[in-house]
Amino acid sequence: MAYFLFYLFTANAVLIKLQPMDAEISIRGGGFPHFKIGGRYLLRKGNYRLNISHPGHYSLFETIEVNEDPSQNFVFDLKRLPGKLVIRTNPESKITLKVDDTVSEPSQNGEFIISAGEHALEILTERYFAVEQDILIQGMEIQQEMEIGLIPAWAEISVATSPIKANILIDGQLTGTTPDTIEILEGEYVMLLTKKGFKPFEQRLEVKASQSQVIDDIKLSKLDSTLKVITKPTDAAININGIYRGLSPVVIDLPPEKTHLLEISKPGYKSMSKEIILDTREAMESAQIDFIEFQRTLEPLMGSVNITGTRKAAIFSDDKQIASIPASIQLLAKEQTLTVKKEGLVTQKINVKPTPGFEQTIEVRLLTPEESVLAAMPKTISTSQGLKMRLVPTGTFMMGAPRRDQGRRANETERLVEITKPFYVGMREIINKEFRQFKPRHTSGAETFRELSNGLHPSVMVTWSEAVAFCNWLSNKESLEPAYDKLDGQLVLKQPVTNGYRLLTEAEWEWLARYNGGAGKQRYPWGQSMPPEEQSGNFADESTESLVANVLTDYWDGYPVTSPAGKFNPNLLGVYDLGGNVAEWVNDYYSVYLENLKKIDSDPLGPEEGTARVIRGSSWRHSSISSLRFSYRDYGTQGRLDVGFRIARYTDNSFDE
Repeated sequence: MAYFLFYLFTANAVLIKLQPMDAEISIRGGGFPHFKIGGRYLLRKGNYRLNISHPGHYSLFETIEVNEDPSQNFVFDLKRLPGKLVIRTNPESKITLKVDDTVSEPSQNGEFIISAGEHALEILTERYFAVEQDILIQGMEIQQEMEIGLIPAWAEISVATSPIKANILIDGQLTGTTPDTIEILEGEYVMLLTKKGFKPFEQRLEVKASQSQVIDDIKLSKLDSTLKVITKPTDAAININGIYRGLSPVVIDLPPEKTHLLEISKPGYKSMSKEIILDTREAMESAQIDFIEFQRTLEPLMGSVNITGTRKAAIFSDDKQIASIPASIQLLAKEQTLTVKKEGLVTQKINVKPTPGFEQTIEVRLLTPEESVLAAMPKTISTSQGLKMRLVPTGTFMMGAPRRDQGRRANETERLVEITKPFYVGMREIINKEFRQFKPRHTSGAETFRELSNGLHPSVMVTWSEAVAFCNWLSNKESLEPAYDKLDGQLVLKQPVTNGYRLLTEAEWEWLARYNGGAGKQRYPWGQSMPPEEQSGNFADESTESLVANVLTDYWDGYPVTSPAGKFNPNLLGVYDLGGNVAEWVNDYYSVYLENLKKIDSDPLGPEEGTARVIRGSSWRHSSISSLRFSYRDYGTQGRLDVGFRIARYTDNSFDE
């Protein structure tokens, strides 16, 4: 009794709550019996080992420590054992089960062991759409069942071909032989049909579940057979059924057992066409041949070409000499290039297109290197002010006039001169509008005759120095190297001569005016004899009678003083006013030369020094036989009312040489 009372008064009432409430509990430890009074256990201070169990739950083993607190509470919640899930599908199918995205393997009897609680299930089959469903698993080894209706994820695809027995490959996997109906899961696929001796047939499929498709009447094409076309000569154009397939020799694959139109053409040869039918590939393999060969020799078409011109020049075709000029040759009737050569002359290529039954004549004149350079130059150029300049070719001529020439003056001695460099010359003189861009206040003597200042009339009352200063100004404006340097306060022509603007040399002026740059010799601006022809130029005519002592009778040009530049007929090169309107400053110092009829003077520039500059050409003041001739020479030191200037320049090619 004393033992019980000691235990009763030294023990604490400890509350132990269990879930489920009827779970069994076993307490070990403390050395005394464990009494339960009113839902509490009388336990003395110390450690106790608890064993809690209940059917359908996991057993729990816990250790608790009882202290002196008179109201200690302990709560224990047993975890339920997993439940058992049986899944039946309609139709019956092997399934894969995912529980919360984790694959769950079934037991031997087909049950899935799943922890108690709420879960997300995904049921997968090979040929049906996945089923997703939430479930509450009761646990405690209780078996639950689930019935699932499966929805097919495939469609039936019927495939038929002509001929039959073609292999059906879906994404490369053999799935049947035509004709056949196959089941294909929903998705996009590539269907390939193959059969020996036929071309593969490919088609993309878009399959929707439960939506059947019928793909029939597919006609398989037999494998192409190979045709090899060979022609003599080669490089003939080959067309099959109107489509270009290449130049011979050419290998072409064509459908067999069909008619094909073969066309062969080559410039200079007669075209041909032929219908052909090729055997099948199987037949060719049986005959142990890889291709069918078609050979033809083309019939040439010829045309006659006569070539004249530079005698003994050699004519080449494809680097082979075929004749010498003059020649009459037979050539293939096609566009072709012939090369004509002769030593010392520039080789020339000519394009010919002979025509059968038609005789052609072609003249070929080979040029010297100098002539070739000249031919490549533009015939006209323009200054930044819009003045057109004409290209003047080279040549040899006699300056001056014979002693017995009517009107000849003593300073017109004859000299043999050669112009070796082509040059450009203004097709008219510099007019007031242009000169005033350089010298805005220039009046051209308007104080004497108002008409002289007209913007379209030649600029007069210009000194030689002002004329060459204008040339340098225009050269700088156009980024050309100026032709004149200042030396001891005077402008002098640079040596060698640049490609900048300058005045004509006296020799160039006479070559241009009197000889038309080689186009023909003239004594006067209009021809060989007096009187002047109509529209020949602006001379001292009857309208000038009140201004000058001597005038031309029976000639009327309508201008008492200057006229607009380019108003009258040009020379054979298209250059205006070399005679009449205004005389022109040229580059040379004035001098009287000794007669020289044998030794050629090349590109003369005149004396190195002097007191006056040469003036060439007649003007509106002139009317005499002497002054109207192109060989007439004058000179001066100051500007005059009837003297202007014309600019010239070497070509860039001339300068580079």
